[in-house]
Amino acid sequence: MPDATLIKVSSNGLITLPKKIRSRLDIHDGDYLMVSSDDDRVIFRKAKIEIDYENPDDAWKSYSLRRLANE
Repeated sequence: MPDATLIKVSSNGLITLPKKIRSRLDIHDGDYLMVSSDDDRVIFRKAKIEIDYENPDDAWKSYSLRRLANE
């Protein structure tokens, strides 16, 4: 079983990923994570988003959401 670390959820629903996990998974400021649940587990996966710089901001966000849904 992987290392387990106890973290607390803030009143706003925020959590802090431990540095050891961020480093191991190469997660940096500004990265996106997919979150899902399975029974009593919360699952985070690093998301791969390709940005189309020629489209307006709303257009690439919509595109990214569709891409994430298909992964």
